[in-house]
Amino acid sequence: MPIDPVCRMEVSEGTELKAVYNGKVYYFCSPECKAEFEANPEEYIKGEEMEHEHGHKRHGCCH
Repeated sequence: MPIDPVCRMEVSEGTELKAVYNGKVYYFCSPECKAEFEANPEEYIKGEEMEHEHGHKRHGCCH
């Protein structure tokens, strides 16, 4: 299952809440997470890379 890059929740690929950035599709659990990502996608992409490197999750936003 895809992971919402903002709050790190698992989300369904069937959701209509998605965005494409740099050729990759990102899926979201809520309109708020999608809007937050779209306002500053690089912040969440960096966080995703750091999580892979260090095994830590970012922050929870709404859940």
